[in-house]
Amino acid sequence: MKIIYAITAVLLCTTISCSSSWLEVKPDQSLVVPTSVKDLQAWLDNVSEFNRSSSFGNMEVTADNLYLTDATYNALSTVAARNIYSWAKGGNDFYEGQGSASWHDAYEKLLQINIINEGVNKVNRMTDPEGWDNVKGSALFYRAFYHNALLSEFCQAYSENDLLGIPIKSSGNVNDKMVRSSVKASYDHVVNDLKDAESLLPVTAINKMRPSRMAVWAMLSRVYLLMSDYSSALHYAKLCLSNNDVLLDYNKLNTAASFPFDRFNAEVIFSVYIANPAVLSQTNHVIDSTLYRSYAENDLRKQLFFRLNAGLPRFKGGYFGVANCFAGLALDEVYLNAIECLIRTEQLNDAMILFNKFMSTRWKVGQYSEVVFKDLNNALSLVLEERRKSLLFRCLRLSDIKRLNKTLQQQVFMKRKINGVEITLMPNDPKYALPIPQKELLINEMPQNPR
Repeated sequence: MKIIYAITAVLLCTTISCSSSWLEVKPDQSLVVPTSVKDLQAWLDNVSEFNRSSSFGNMEVTADNLYLTDATYNALSTVAARNIYSWAKGGNDFYEGQGSASWHDAYEKLLQINIINEGVNKVNRMTDPEGWDNVKGSALFYRAFYHNALLSEFCQAYSENDLLGIPIKSSGNVNDKMVRSSVKASYDHVVNDLKDAESLLPVTAINKMRPSRMAVWAMLSRVYLLMSDYSSALHYAKLCLSNNDVLLDYNKLNTAASFPFDRFNAEVIFSVYIANPAVLSQTNHVIDSTLYRSYAENDLRKQLFFRLNAGLPRFKGGYFGVANCFAGLALDEVYLNAIECLIRTEQLNDAMILFNKFMSTRWKVGQYSEVVFKDLNNALSLVLEERRKSLLFRCLRLSDIKRLNKTLQQQVFMKRKINGVEITLMPNDPKYALPIPQKELLINEMPQNPR
């Protein structure tokens, strides 16, 4: 155990504290990497490393679920924070020398995950077949999970013709040259890792901080939805729900509680939380007024999700049980994936049944009126609206907007008003993809995202 945490500490120091770029890391080759399944699993079970992330937050900050007052915006402590919130073009260095916490955190995790993956490959599986499979499957799952986080923040919506994907990190050698893959190749790598992990992991894990086959199915449903492959997204959503389709009854939750949701509630499949950036602080952000008004009074989400602070609505906290945003996988998302995909594949009756089942658990008993899906476009609009209202502060909204912007019918025009100036982010604007940190480009030459 001491070896594991020593390695983790050194990696964290070299990738974050002792260097402004993770690509500059020179790991101490004398470090002893764990060589047993038990020790490798213990490394993976370091939840403060693999289940807590500085990635994801910017995807909520740059979406349309919240706004900042001028006083709060002007008081943000860094230029980078103001640039991210305001969809700024930025100068030569968008992050003003501070780098990107999202980029650094994800690649630091990927470095460790690849070392673990390479370590377990050197262990004879027959010494502990079940344990070996869990370590191998978990490493592959985490690698897909954090590569997908990078794709969501630093790339445009999925396109087979977009060359500006992410650098895929598939080895534990930090000195490997970093080259941007295409978007398609990047997504293919994510999907392949998840499919390779599927047969190795148990259907349910011993705790919800560990990956499982359920988590793989939920993640494949999410990724295929981002790729607009609705049949595949539906397939994996159905696999997930066929094994567990439990929904929370929001009537049984305490709407007066500071944090109404249990951390490992029945809908949670895999738990990850983020270190909230300053914009997401409960005293800083304000929920978009149109979004807040869209919740009916008998819709329990309004009371469970929000509290009024200084007369303005703020997000209480979600499925992590405290103010930190939940960025993991849960059954409510899987339901909404399945419903959307059923509509998009013209299975309106099945979609309607699943939608009414889901929504009836979110409203006060006896107050929900079942809807009838007659028109595909109207049904899709309703489901997309309820998706936004159910999954806010999950760091999913920006990815949803990017994929919806590919079609004229669902395009979103995001607006902000900052110090009296109204700003509009048009659909498919280059600024939907955040810039790669400048120092990374100086170390490994690769194309920057246009702004």
